Amino acid sequence: MIKLFHVELYRKSLFNKGFFVFIFVLIAILPTSCIKPQHTVEIQDYTLLSNGKQILGKEQGLTAFIFENNPRKIPFQQFLADKYGVGSYNDVSYNVTIDGHPLKVYLYENAEVEKYFNTSQFMVTMQETEDNIKGSNAEFLALSVVTESNEDCLTDGSLYQRVAIAYLKSLKDEYYNL
Repeated sequence: MIKLFHVELYRKSLFNKGFFVFIFVLIAILPTSCIKPQHTVEIQDYTLLSNGKQILGKEQGLTAFIFENNPRKIPFQQFLADKYGVGSYNDVSYNVTIDGHPLKVYLYENAEVEKYFNTSQFMVTMQETEDNIKGSNAEFLALSVVTESNEDCLTDGSLYQRVAIAYLKSLKDEYYNL
């Protein structure tokens, strides 16, 4: 009589050891492969982001001048409405002449900023308690500038880019220094 050895017990113990090794490797790899750390960027002064508001006659969205809101100040919409006599705090846009060039400035509402731009990649440095907030709770503010012919003044290659950025920076600084 030939005696055969039984392999099933060995197979079961190998399966159990292999299963535990597999689970261990899975647990060790899982946190690093599924959870991606999200890096945030601090906006030092301002940033320009493309694909903002759509305007008539243009396929691409406007480039926006984005900066951090200061919640200790009055709402930026109110600042612009008072400064330029716009009269409305909703859908703020106004005409301005810069270096002899007539331009139109659009302010994005908070919902539009969230709609067109991924602001979660930016760090909020001016966080305040509820008691210190005088203005809006918006984290970031965005403005776009166009010419009379709806040319985006903030896009790369625009002849108006330098002038528009200088104007928007001075407007932002004036708002911060209220």
